[in-house]
Amino acid sequence: MRMKFLACIGAVLASLAIAPASLAAPAAKPEPVIRVVDIQEVMEKSTAVQGIRRELDTYRKAYDDEFAAKEKALKDEERELVRQQTLVDAPTYREKVQVFQSKFATFQHDLKTRQQQLQGAYAAALGEVSQQVQKIWGAVAEAEGATVLLPRGQVLLFHPSYDVTPDVIDRLNKSLPSVKFPNPTAASSKTPAAKKP
Repeated sequence: MRMKFLACIGAVLASLAIAPASLAAPAAKPEPVIRVVDIQEVMEKSTAVQGIRRELDTYRKAYDDEFAAKEKALKDEERELVRQQTLVDAPTYREKVQVFQSKFATFQHDLKTRQQQLQGAYAAALGEVSQQVQKIWGAVAEAEGATVLLPRGQVLLFHPSYDVTPDVIDRLNKSLPSVKFPNPTAASSKTPAAKKP
């Protein structure tokens, strides 16, 4: 009886030994191939982003100059209004104050609208760069055989050979050397947010 039991055990062990590999263990996952990219450096060294920032600064300066002149004119008008308070009758003065307040409200609205328009144009231009960067990440990961691509900001320590930042920058500057900065007033006139109430 003991011999039969040992023979059965032997047969079971022998059948397990010749079982297909698929039953013995699950398929092995590929070894991770990790690469790291410094997103901030990519954006800083992108010629397209540098051009976008120059355009932003140009528009911002023009708007600052325009609204500084309007603000100065409003301050001058306010001083004149204060001076006239004792020179004109109360109903006329109230009417002048209401006109001034309306001008000031329009100034504030226009300033806010212009800032929103400029930020919208800036975001649209950067969005074009971001789309291209994402395509490049995929191409670099494929070229490197990478299974994991991590942003530099989330990695404490890594071997320099894992860094693909220079390759990403090079590919980005070749494929997208510049981006046309959209006209802020034209770009925002297409969106409902830009319409006046």
